[in-house]
Amino acid sequence: MLDSLYYVMFVVAFICCIFTYKSLDKNFKWFLPFLAFGVFYNYPAIFQLLIINHTNAWCNNFNDILEFACYTMFIMSFDDRAKRKKFVYIAAGVIVGLTLIDIFFIQGFWHRATIAIVIQNIFGLWLVCDYYYRLLNDDSDEYIELISHPPFLAITGIFFYYLAMTFYYSCFSFMVYKNNYHFYLIAMTLLDLNSLMLYGLFSFSFICFFRKNNLSS
Repeated sequence: MLDSLYYVMFVVAFICCIFTYKSLDKNFKWFLPFLAFGVFYNYPAIFQLLIINHTNAWCNNFNDILEFACYTMFIMSFDDRAKRKKFVYIAAGVIVGLTLIDIFFIQGFWHRATIAIVIQNIFGLWLVCDYYYRLLNDDSDEYIELISHPPFLAITGIFFYYLAMTFYYSCFSFMVYKNNYHFYLIAMTLLDLNSLMLYGLFSFSFICFFRKNNLSS
């Protein structure tokens, strides 16, 4: 069953995105359809309506591919290096291909593609760290207050998401399939904190855009 806190935070981020949409930069406007899809996709999961053959892993695997693609494009939208973008998109495409191979031929359609998910998350962490490196070594004279800088806030949310999910899915196959009760407790706490960080920072980044535009006007 989908954790209720996760869904509540998702809805909060979606509502914040709706009310601040006109204030958002073009790099952030794609969050509206992304979050809208997430709200409608995750709602049936609360009532276990997506469970087929005793699992909903089959649809979660494809949702992970969508999230991976969207977060990759979002992070790279702040990189002006054309060759770098091309390399990253090709690498991301290869990872998506490996994910499909994992789903259909390695771990199976009805199981979580944990191998591919961990690879996606590690790649995402590398992209985030590269963004941090470029941000810290920016030679422009513009002063950036990180605590209210929307791209930094949103990408930091993605960083915590990838970090938590890398740990979670590294242990998933070994612990969950063995019905380890202690792992269930750790997992639920981790997922709750993860949803608070990810969608909380998304919401805050939207609000910062709105506040910035209101002050400038």
